[in-house]
Amino acid sequence: MREVDVVIPVYDGYEETRSCLESVLESVDFSWAQLVLVNDCSPNPEITRYLRALSDEHSSVTLLENAENLGFVATANRGMSHSPQRDVLLLNSDVEVAGDWLTRLREAAYQHQKVASITPFSNNATICSFPNFCKDNQLLFGLSVGELDDFFAENFTADDVIPVPTGVGFCMYMPREGLDKIGYFDLETFGKGYGEENDWCQRALKAGWKNLHLANCFVYHKGGVSFGTEHNPRITRAQDILDQKYPQYHADIQKFIAADAGREFRMQAILGLFALQHRPKVLLVTHKLGGGAQQHVDELASQYQDEALFLQITPDKDGESITLTGFDGGQRLMDGLYFDVGTEYDALLKLLRELGIGRVHFHHTMGLHPRLWLLADDLDCGYDLTIHDYYLINGNPTLTDDNARYVSEAAPEFDERCAGHYPLPPEVTADHWRNSQKLLVEGADRVIFPSDDCCLRFRKFFDVENALVAWHPDYLLSQPYPEPHWQFPEDRPLKVLVMGALSREKGADELEGVALAMQGQAIEFHLLGYAYRALAKNVVTHGPYDNSDVYSLVEAINPDVVWFPAQWPETYSYTLSIAMHAGKPVVVPDIGAFVERVQGRALSVLCPWDKSVADWAGFWGAVLTDKTLPEAIDVPAGEATPVLLDRDFYRSSYLQAVPARIARVSAETLQALVNNYKANGITLSFRERLLNRIWRFCQSPLIAWFVSFVPFRVQQALKRRLSARPIHDIVRR
Repeated sequence: MREVDVVIPVYDGYEETRSCLESVLESVDFSWAQLVLVNDCSPNPEITRYLRALSDEHSSVTLLENAENLGFVATANRGMSHSPQRDVLLLNSDVEVAGDWLTRLREAAYQHQKVASITPFSNNATICSFPNFCKDNQLLFGLSVGELDDFFAENFTADDVIPVPTGVGFCMYMPREGLDKIGYFDLETFGKGYGEENDWCQRALKAGWKNLHLANCFVYHKGGVSFGTEHNPRITRAQDILDQKYPQYHADIQKFIAADAGREFRMQAILGLFALQHRPKVLLVTHKLGGGAQQHVDELASQYQDEALFLQITPDKDGESITLTGFDGGQRLMDGLYFDVGTEYDALLKLLRELGIGRVHFHHTMGLHPRLWLLADDLDCGYDLTIHDYYLINGNPTLTDDNARYVSEAAPEFDERCAGHYPLPPEVTADHWRNSQKLLVEGADRVIFPSDDCCLRFRKFFDVENALVAWHPDYLLSQPYPEPHWQFPEDRPLKVLVMGALSREKGADELEGVALAMQGQAIEFHLLGYAYRALAKNVVTHGPYDNSDVYSLVEAINPDVVWFPAQWPETYSYTLSIAMHAGKPVVVPDIGAFVERVQGRALSVLCPWDKSVADWAGFWGAVLTDKTLPEAIDVPAGEATPVLLDRDFYRSSYLQAVPARIARVSAETLQALVNNYKANGITLSFRERLLNRIWRFCQSPLIAWFVSFVPFRVQQALKRRLSARPIHDIVRR
């Protein structure tokens, strides 16, 4: 094996460069390697002073200085050509390394034939990224670079490589024999940089050499630091050049992404590292419909991201199969596992035991195979049950009739009217349904209700000994809530905002009806979100939103009041929290959690939930006339004050019941899961599904040949019309 030059072009980013070089100096064996730093006329004098001092201090460090700024390509070429007999490890100055990383890369380069480049795993390395493929990730579970690299080194070998269409230049081992055959980066074509390593790797493939991705090495890459931020124009230009030189390049990249040969290595690492953490580990079980239940699951994973680890079971095919995914940093990981419950329950159970799951938390059972209700018993741990809606009562989550309006629990033919909207399975009565749910409800260590109203309604049908009421943690975002203010001036229309995914039960028809009835008056109705159908143009519909953006969107709309036209007893209402955190006046129905949550709050008006469209038009007409909201109705304390409310439950008690366990997933278990790996976590829109079909259609050799003549810019323009999401997220579904 040849000796190695670790070539690091440097331009900017003092702290990143210093961290990089310190990690290299601590980890490299300088008996066979040396460090070649190339200062590309850095604009930061502190960097120049630091590099010169380092070179003077260490005999194994060579410093080359460009008299003027040449850009990355020329700078990298200068470093790579410094010692013509040595191999090259090209390293960005915003990378951190650990352990014997260079030894492993070098060994792998000589273990395989005709290797042009080898790229390790990293948090930010497109097709070599971990844990989420083709994403910029944080370090998994908050672990250090050294801890992650140790795991990859111990669990994979130099044989664990994946052929890739291109290496990734942040950290790329390049044997000298290949450099001699292929040459250096194409300075004339790529100028100051971007795309040069992709071009080099394509040249290598054409010459019969291989680009490999190595699984037994992990390095950290910050990204976007070392050579400035002028990426976008250079990226576009580089893509055009690559498209012209190698017409199949982008298609080959997308084929590689769709196949994702590295998923098995990533999943083994995720599972192995999950098991090894000495933290409480909770299995969250919910439905696949998203909404408030999923938001709460995400909220728990985010709130306790530094204290506990979470997995989620979600039904895949109703009553038959599930997906299992993990969380990191409060975000669900993209990849997961698929299990057929009927045939693979034991395999699922074995994995969960070896991962060290210490508690199961059921959030919903819709679509869930009944055998999974016994998971906690089979895992020898306790379980919690959170009630997000009324599905367990009679299969109707909202207690509404076929007109999507609330049916009182005391009403004659209550169950029959609820079944008119959400029919029970054939030959299953409501009593049979409730009896079948008792096992789950009565066996829970804690039955958690998000409002006292929900608890009281649920207890009309079930004996719940271990009940507690805890508002979802999001209410703590601003406590006390800011005092709302009435801001409506007389010189513009009144702005009324409704938020969320508006079903019939949530008042979509009422919103549209009132907007039509008040057409021509000085009032605007805005919907931040979307309805179950397209609403009349009188409703200004802003479309779906990400929760991370919602407060800025509310601020941009700047409503005078937020209206909740719900037709059912909501159990909590995240959108009410948004309005209260934003300090907005609200108009809410006198049903469900709304009553207790706005009790005593100024400019919070309770109205009968079953107002007609005409009554609502009259209400808003009176607001226009009076230029203010009516006075809030005082709710008697006995009717609204939560009896069992524990305001500190999620701050102090939630994790107390979960033991922290270190565990280990056996090689036998990992090998048995090979056919269970499944990309997960992203739902495609209609346009994205269409784009997915177009992409797959274009993979046939004849069609691909025709597509190769379509300029990449045109292909990108079509793609952007159909979706703003990266194409790799779409083709992997």
